[in-house]
Amino acid sequence: MDNIGVRGKNFVSFVQNIVSNNKISHAYIIELYDYDTDMDLINRFIKLLLCKNGIKDVDNVNCGACNICSLVDSHNYPDIRYIEPNGKEIKKNQLLELQKDFNNKSLLENKRIYVIKEAEKLNASAANTLLKFLEEPADDIIAILLTNNRYKLLDTILSRCQVLTVGAEVTELDYSNEVNDVLTYIVKGECLFVSYGVLFNYMPEKLTAMAYFKKIEDILITFLRDGTSSYECLYKVNKKTIVKILSILEEELPKLEFNVNYKLWLDSLFSKMIGGVYFV
Repeated sequence: MDNIGVRGKNFVSFVQNIVSNNKISHAYIIELYDYDTDMDLINRFIKLLLCKNGIKDVDNVNCGACNICSLVDSHNYPDIRYIEPNGKEIKKNQLLELQKDFNNKSLLENKRIYVIKEAEKLNASAANTLLKFLEEPADDIIAILLTNNRYKLLDTILSRCQVLTVGAEVTELDYSNEVNDVLTYIVKGECLFVSYGVLFNYMPEKLTAMAYFKKIEDILITFLRDGTSSYECLYKVNKKTIVKILSILEEELPKLEFNVNYKLWLDSLFSKMIGGVYFV
């Protein structure tokens, strides 16, 4: 598939499955690893959503039977709107203009899509305006919010969107053995501090920890959704433990954005996660 790499193939395969099974949401938050390279993946997703003939093969970016793909690539598709920061933020008037545009019917009798780049830069008024738009979704309108950190968005917006993640290349974040160790430590429900040195070697600084825990978060969400996982330790605990760990991660990861004492934060995180583990 072109030069989009393993992470790109995984993302496109996943969204193709969404479309082919008619599981399309009215709103997505897509967490990007790199805007410069990942916009091609977003375009592929949009083409999958819009193509009336059905792009059957993830290796193809065009069904060959219509001109939708070329219009998307050239940013000339009439029912797509792109919004990005005006200066340092996205402002309310930009969202109001979007709503005004989308009050009209589709010019091509197809889905209408709006893409908000750097969605974490929505100012308070813009975020509230967007929230009202999301609360009353039209059947043919799809929102795609792009960000490099989902935790910078309002919880109320997060709760109304399906979250997808385009991670780094496997060669950059190929630490499945270490992730397995961390997951095993967590779900054992035992005191972790005897192994703290090992854990800290895996995650010596904030950015690495963020990458680890986002990967763990994705693993846990997939396990809850599908009931399957290559990590055997997950089958040894009750699913409400998984939900608890996810809620702790959602609460604690945003704190890394601030000037916290990283070692104390990691100690606190693990002590919260291993408390009250429910075994199957």
